[in-house]
Amino acid sequence: MKSVVYKNSSLYFITLSTLLLFYSNTFAQTEIFGFGGYEVASDVQVTQGQLNIYSNPNYGAGIAFEVERGVKAEVFWIGQQTPMELKRYNGLTEPLFDVGIHYFQAGAVYEFRQTRAQKAFPFTSFSLGATLFSPVDSDFNEEWRFSITFGGGGKFYLSDNVGLRLQARMLLPLNFSGAGMWCGTGGCSVGVGSWATLLQADFTGGIFIKLGR
Repeated sequence: MKSVVYKNSSLYFITLSTLLLFYSNTFAQTEIFGFGGYEVASDVQVTQGQLNIYSNPNYGAGIAFEVERGVKAEVFWIGQQTPMELKRYNGLTEPLFDVGIHYFQAGAVYEFRQTRAQKAFPFTSFSLGATLFSPVDSDFNEEWRFSITFGGGGKFYLSDNVGLRLQARMLLPLNFSGAGMWCGTGGCSVGVGSWATLLQADFTGGIFIKLGR
């Protein structure tokens, strides 16, 4: 079931990106981009103690197109695989399992660019979408949560069509409610109190390619 859900979500993202690329052929300023970096996370208070999601490298890709001067719409995916552990209130630490964290987002980028000839400029971004928590252990269920991101960075053109994109971003809020976060055939691994919030952030760098003129 887990592989089917992940396959369907990936297919949805690829299809949406393809449709946007096809639609954006009417726009001159279409970009595709890829990136990699590092993703950090806060601890989450749960009923048994403190859930720790390790900081680890992440990666992703997306597509953006200009809707008006200085404003781009974009869809993107961020992926990370990282270990989890539970720090119990009795002082013991229990390793849990590795989990894949995947953000599927759509949003907007505002570029502080005075002229199209400007080769370096800052930008801010905002997006919303869904986050998939996919335990590597197939005995546990996946979890989907609503999420938003916001951040900023800089873009630096190396040529007319290729450049670097550096970005820092907050990934939030991921609200958990209910009796269990991950459950499987042996029961629930982590019980979660109502509205415990996980906050993440990432710091990435990558390359973008502008299509068209």
